[in-house]
Amino acid sequence: RARLRDLTRFVVPLIERLDALPSIASWGEWLTLLEQLASRSLKQPEGVLTALAELRPMSGIESVTLDEVREVLTNRLTFLRIEPAERRYGKVFVATIPESAGMSFANVYLPGLGEDIFPKRAFEDPLLLDEHRQRVSPDLATQDTRIADERLLFHLAAASAERTLFVSFPRMNLAQARARGPSFYALEVIRAITGRVPDLQELQRTAAESSQGVAAWPSPRNPADAIDDAEYDLALVGQLLRAPVEHARGRGRYLITANANLARSLRTRAGRWRRPWAEGDGLVDPSAETLAVLSNHRPAARPFSATALQQFAACPYRFLLHAVHRLQPRDEIVALERMDALTRGSLFHSIQFRILSELRDRDLLPVSPDSVSHVLTVADAVIDDVAGRYREELAPAIPRIWESEVEDIRWDIRGWLRGMAPAGGPTAWTPRWFELSFGLPSGRDSDPASDGNPVELPDGLKLRGSIDMIEERDGHLRVTDHKTGKAPAIPPGLTGRGEVLQPVLYALAAQALLGMPVDAARLSYCTERGGYRIVDVPITGDAPAALSKIISTIDESLRLGFLPAAPREGACNWCDYRVVCGPYEETRFQRKPKDRLAALEQVRKG
Repeated sequence: RARLRDLTRFVVPLIERLDALPSIASWGEWLTLLEQLASRSLKQPEGVLTALAELRPMSGIESVTLDEVREVLTNRLTFLRIEPAERRYGKVFVATIPESAGMSFANVYLPGLGEDIFPKRAFEDPLLLDEHRQRVSPDLATQDTRIADERLLFHLAAASAERTLFVSFPRMNLAQARARGPSFYALEVIRAITGRVPDLQELQRTAAESSQGVAAWPSPRNPADAIDDAEYDLALVGQLLRAPVEHARGRGRYLITANANLARSLRTRAGRWRRPWAEGDGLVDPSAETLAVLSNHRPAARPFSATALQQFAACPYRFLLHAVHRLQPRDEIVALERMDALTRGSLFHSIQFRILSELRDRDLLPVSPDSVSHVLTVADAVIDDVAGRYREELAPAIPRIWESEVEDIRWDIRGWLRGMAPAGGPTAWTPRWFELSFGLPSGRDSDPASDGNPVELPDGLKLRGSIDMIEERDGHLRVTDHKTGKAPAIPPGLTGRGEVLQPVLYALAAQALLGMPVDAARLSYCTERGGYRIVDVPITGDAPAALSKIISTIDESLRLGFLPAAPREGACNWCDYRVVCGPYEETRFQRKPKDRLAALEQVRKG
């Protein structure tokens, strides 16, 4: 908290200064403002101040915009080099080859003499080929000039070495997962040393023997050749892995005695691969204190969302991380180029809510074949308004792509509304409530009839959430949950093996909130990708009993404190917590005893 307060004291004044910058000013005014900003924000502003001082002769230029200032300064400040104040002797000097021109060093290291790296492959300018360049002016660069410039760089690097020149080339192209050979400059170096051009295969074999390290195990084969502790440890472990068991036993023990964190990590990882359930497998056999904390998270003790409850059947540990620890993936701040699934789903549901609310206010529900044209006109206006608000908030990097994505949504919305039209008539279901929320904070798009308190269902479960649409006919209700993804090939049945609980849960919640019986629940895949398919979910008969069985299984797991990493097949592929468990959890789970998972297996069987 103290560091956060320090950061606030430093950052907030800078933000205010940036906010106060004018949109247009003279160069002299810009330079004064930028010098003040550099002095306030940089620990060593001398280099930036020097670069700004060089532009003082331009002070009289008027009406300079911020974009023009950025265009002038970007390249100059991006490649600004600041010489250290202390003596450079006895230190390593890292620089580009042109920066080292005229300097000499006892030892020079020149890495990167690989194919297509140094020298770079030279290309003619496609807008002005070399034959035309020669006619225009002999001073324009051609292929011969470009090749000569590259060779000059190599000569400069070699000439700056007083005693020894070390050259190297990468043996692997990691981006393309293939071997990489040396450039002809490396071959010329060897020819200068030995008097002959080496055989390429012989050179690669010699290089492999010299470096020994590989991308997956970056260390020499002999620990004595290691240059730091990490290389030594890897080299020693590499030797022990290749040695007989009786020779290797106990020789790596120094690692776990030297670092308690490593010892705990290795023991935990080993326990995850062994047969018995261990503490590294999630929440297994917790202490009495942990059980006391978990008692506050049982379904009757605190409200859950349907989404949280659905995590349990996929993996109990995922349910623990999502619903109890409430861990969320870290938000990555990136330029929004193509609309991601979460943004699309949020925008789609917001548009649906606004359209249905507008149609209800205009008494245009239910949609009938005669009113479709008017309904689509209303929908277009709502789409433009909502998409405009989202665009202001998200600032997409490529407006044309954003507009294309919005038009795709418009197409889906129109198809969804046309699909509602045939249901019109005197016996049709009439949409009454949209985004009817319960147990959620106010200040969001929700129906006026929403309740800030969670709903308590007959089996004691406290539920919070928001129902997309509730229709009414003759005092009976029908609940619809809208989906923007692809419709499943196999209908989910009552509960989708524990992973599709929203229809049944929302039907019971609507009945408790509105005091009317619910006759039907359905999943509406309301996009072209989903085929505008309606999946009916039975909510009478066995549905309440099946739901009660799932809730009781979750409750018992929380009571016992047994929530291990036990994913169903394929559950890890798209899991947000894969970074926590690693990629091998399904394989590890197959080694564990299944006797304590009988209730979970029953849920997964449906």
